[in-house]
Amino acid sequence: MPSAREMLPTPYAEATSGEDKAFSKRVERIDSQRRFWTFVSTIRYAPSIRFWFSIAAPTSAGVILTNWEYSSLELAIAIFFINFLLLIPPNISSVFARMSARHRLQLRIGGFKSKEAYPGVERILNTLHERVLRERVRMFSSLLAALSLFAVWELETGYILGQILISLAVILGFICWFNTFYLEGSIPMRSRRFPLLSLHAPTLHDSILERVLTEVLVAHLDPETAGSWDDWSTELSTKVRDGHEPAAALEHMLAALHLSARGLLSDKEMIHSIKEVYKISAMDFLTDSEIKININTIQGLLAHTRAWQPGLFRLIDRLHDSSKNGELKLSENNWRMDLDLPPRSSDGQSDLFVMVHNGSKSDMTIEVEIVTAHGEPEVQTLRVPCRKTETKQIVTLDGLLDAALVLWIGVAWPSTVSGPHPVQVTINGDDGITLSSTIVHTTLTSSLHPESAGVRMTDAAEAVRKLALSVSE
Repeated sequence: MPSAREMLPTPYAEATSGEDKAFSKRVERIDSQRRFWTFVSTIRYAPSIRFWFSIAAPTSAGVILTNWEYSSLELAIAIFFINFLLLIPPNISSVFARMSARHRLQLRIGGFKSKEAYPGVERILNTLHERVLRERVRMFSSLLAALSLFAVWELETGYILGQILISLAVILGFICWFNTFYLEGSIPMRSRRFPLLSLHAPTLHDSILERVLTEVLVAHLDPETAGSWDDWSTELSTKVRDGHEPAAALEHMLAALHLSARGLLSDKEMIHSIKEVYKISAMDFLTDSEIKININTIQGLLAHTRAWQPGLFRLIDRLHDSSKNGELKLSENNWRMDLDLPPRSSDGQSDLFVMVHNGSKSDMTIEVEIVTAHGEPEVQTLRVPCRKTETKQIVTLDGLLDAALVLWIGVAWPSTVSGPHPVQVTINGDDGITLSSTIVHTTLTSSLHPESAGVRMTDAAEAVRKLALSVSE
């Protein structure tokens, strides 16, 4: 017999459902336009052609000012106008990308949970809005430059006014080139499955990672993908074998996928490892190419996460390698601490990862002290529980990670500070005795380098794209 709540009338249910379907269809129409114009903008050699035309345009106008006998006003006008036409597709693409992202983030997950509740939404929308403005600036700069040169060619402007208009065209051409240099490096929303992923940068995360691979992967998901991941992992949790926790099973699968990506497990061994914790029926669910999140796309998400946080994965790989080589010794009172800080830190901030294994006889609360020379703050102290390492846990990679205390600490310096700086990490027991202490160094720089935020974001997007192309082939 239905409950009283189920018998209550819901006069707005059908209307709400109809509105959701209509809005979803509108999002799909906008997204199809985005995909089309993004495809047109990224046709082979198109970005390179736009880049070289943006250089040729101001150059052709600048040559006119030198009164070189081979300079041509008509040629300069033609180059600027062709450049304007070439910039129309990426401009339209950026407009549809912003519309698509805004509408996607307004959709509700399962009809209840808004994607706008996830962190990083404002950053994604602001990034796309800035791109629209830059696209318009470079397109209209090229058009105005062409009109300035056309006025010199068609009207009797006189020498002084003519020189001013040609100089204006050169300036506008350089503005166009500068924005082209900035924009053509990465065109966003090129992935069909995870279009917003390349625009997301992690903002909020826990300092203590309980399920290391799972939590760091989720921290780097954009709001839309994070919502899909929540729904997918909830459904996957019903397919776990008896005697295994859903969270532990997911961590075990991610560890197997990571080892497979490193070439340490064959595809057959990877599938066998996953079957140890998931039922046979789960394999159809995990390998279904029609589902947004499956084994192949998770590999892409892991590649994206590795590009963002190479330091953490260096720790994980060193832990696994030392275990396999017999170098991992966790005997009585033998504490193991490993940490990673990027050799270069941009914009006065960086991510410090600390991994601690408790080799004592019992669980204890330890004090982790992080001293950052000239940092903000200069000293950070955390009191955290640290479980003793069980010997049976150090067999598999996920067991090794579960046995460890893993900390993800943000470190920062004032914008006026630069050059090499040491960071000291010390762990003290509950009795105040120092158990381990290590010093690492990083160089503060404002320029781009392989582990700067901008480069990591570009590398992360490229890693997902390359993996998606290899899978489709």
